[in-house]
Amino acid sequence: MLAGAPMVSLRSSSLVRLDRVGKSFGNGPPVLAGIDLAAAAGDFVAFLGPSGCGKSTLLRLIAGLTPATAGEIEVAGRPPEQARGESFLVFQDPNLLPWRRVAANVELPLELRGEARAGRRERVRQMLDLVGLHDAADRFPWQLSGGMRMRVSIARALSVAPRLLLLDEPFGALDEITRDRLNEDLLAIRQHDPFTAFFVTHSVAEAVFLSNRIVVLAPNPGRIAAEIPVPFPYPRLPELREAPSYLAVLADVAKALRAVLP
Repeated sequence: MLAGAPMVSLRSSSLVRLDRVGKSFGNGPPVLAGIDLAAAAGDFVAFLGPSGCGKSTLLRLIAGLTPATAGEIEVAGRPPEQARGESFLVFQDPNLLPWRRVAANVELPLELRGEARAGRRERVRQMLDLVGLHDAADRFPWQLSGGMRMRVSIARALSVAPRLLLLDEPFGALDEITRDRLNEDLLAIRQHDPFTAFFVTHSVAEAVFLSNRIVVLAPNPGRIAAEIPVPFPYPRLPELREAPSYLAVLADVAKALRAVLP
């Protein structure tokens, strides 16, 4: 876990609002229906639900990558397609360019924005320091472990200082020990460089450890079946996973998830 990160107050006004949102593709049945959700700046919202319930589609709607077919979405008071500079979507696959070194991969969004080279290089240095990879700046992606590649992906996302980070099962392909470590690192990074987060996962334990709110989606069509608050303050230490209160929240979330399984 990254050490020495200062405690930062993450709560402020509303940042994301979804009102009766629905999504269909072509003439097919609705993938999502009647989604009502508001997230304050500083929230960490985890989405859980069975495969096919629309979790990833929901992230894409918020990111402005695909339009809703019903309802209304606002990010920072604007439609998502007008607020793309406010958010960054991180996928399960780090999607690093294999011919670019680590530093050049992190720098890419800044290049695309046309920012000056000196400023880009300094921001890259800051982000690699933040994720603990300053010594890997000149390596290629194939020279890194899976966990290191995901850290590079997160550094790339944070390079543009997004207010909203959308994470679609970013640690799903990693072993449990690496996943736990990256969960701790992600929260430590967030204490240092605050952002609001929407996080898709299939892991109840991951959702409880990371988030302050858990939204459980039911399928056919995807809809909100339950919302469960997570009461533990930040920063969160690894020892939390052994606390009876943590295990009690795990049980509550697992019960809500079992209720929506086909």
